[in-house]
Amino acid sequence: MRRSGFTLIETVVTLGLLASMSVIAVYRFPSTRPPADDETVFWQKYATLWQTRVFVASAYDHQQLVQFNSREVVFAPLKQGGGPATVHLALPATLHLANRHSTAEVRITKNGHPTLAAVYYQSTLRPKLLYKLSIKMGWGGYELEDVPA
Repeated sequence: MRRSGFTLIETVVTLGLLASMSVIAVYRFPSTRPPADDETVFWQKYATLWQTRVFVASAYDHQQLVQFNSREVVFAPLKQGGGPATVHLALPATLHLANRHSTAEVRITKNGHPTLAAVYYQSTLRPKLLYKLSIKMGWGGYELEDVPA
């Protein structure tokens, strides 16, 4: 007596093909992240790079330079061969300096202490607030807070 339907092998092959096509579709058409996630990722990367540069400055006596401009934050050794290579951290599309034409520089000295500075960022996602990045005295201290625009 013959029954109609799929055999086990046909079922496994069909499921394998469907799974492969699903994986290809996921990687071919990635989902778009909300812009707020881009800002969160930016601040997380900033924190990691900042901590790394403070460590390098204090542990290896290599002064570091952090430059804030309208497109990016640049982490660089103050002199050639003075630590990790220069890193350019691009600002997300939703974030820009509050004063677009200004730049700021912070030096992280050999003991890990940065020069004082305050840098203000404006987010298009939160137009009534500014991010105030305060570089403080102390061993690599900084604070990120929201202030009214």
